Amino acid sequence: MERVIKLSDLREAVNEAYEKFKSVKEGNVDERVKGVDEDLFGITVALADGTVINKGDTDTAFVMGQISKVPVSTLRAEQKAAKMAAKGDAASCNCHEKAHGVKPAKPAIPFGAKGIRAISKLEPKGDPDSKWNFIEDRMTSLIGTAPQLDVKLYEKLQAEFKDANAAQVIDQSDFKLADDTKQSINLFLKSVSMTATTQQLAEMGATIVADGVNPFTRQIVYDGVLSQRVVARMALKSHKLRRFIMKTGLPASAGFGGGVVGVLPGVLSIAAYSPRLCENGVSIKGARAIAYIMKKLNLNVFSSAKVTIES
Repeated sequence: MERVIKLSDLREAVNEAYEKFKSVKEGNVDERVKGVDEDLFGITVALADGTVINKGDTDTAFVMGQISKVPVSTLRAEQKAAKMAAKGDAASCNCHEKAHGVKPAKPAIPFGAKGIRAISKLEPKGDPDSKWNFIEDRMTSLIGTAPQLDVKLYEKLQAEFKDANAAQVIDQSDFKLADDTKQSINLFLKSVSMTATTQQLAEMGATIVADGVNPFTRQIVYDGVLSQRVVARMALKSHKLRRFIMKTGLPASAGFGGGVVGVLPGVLSIAAYSPRLCENGVSIKGARAIAYIMKKLNLNVFSSAKVTIES
């Protein structure tokens, strides 16, 4: 089954979503980014062919927060695939290993234990400068321009983790890292302190949607086969968005800065920003706007219909 959606209908849905939710005052700004304009609201849709629809405050940069895991996940997928290819291994479910293993409890640190561990697994190990260059270069390739660091937030988070003795807590737990603990924490905090606009996040999503080719720069960022793994991780690992993903049918990622980005493979990416968050730490206006657009156009990654958007 094939469905054709007019670009004008998509643009109308974006405009309607913006008007419907722009006056919502629910939720609270995360303490880590206090001081931002709480009424900011922007929506960007980017298609796999590079077409962009913007509405609202789409050129306002905000903290990426946990959305920074998406670029890291593309690097992890790339490096893991290379190792498997070198070994000649095929994908497996690891059921035997999981059944006989005990899942280590997450250490009591301020936040981001899994994100820290993911970064610790990136190559090259023992060389934080080179590792950060890989992360920053991947972010730049995905969003089209170099992201900027929120220095004040970065320093604030460093102080928070130092006060919590986070490195020592991790080292004394069963939550083992693959690289130096302090370096891994530092790189994680730096990654979540990077900023982006909704247009940049939508471009990142569109690159995933277009199988690793940035539709704006035409740069091949990574092997398109890996997009399946990246999208799957967005759907499975975003525990705060599981109900949202089930309702909207849109694998997504959200950050404490107020950003949300979702991907519909082969079709489009939607990014939205509003700093007021729900209790789960997800942008209320952003999530509602994206859900409205998906429902309005009857879009769903779990649908069997092949969707085409045309002028």
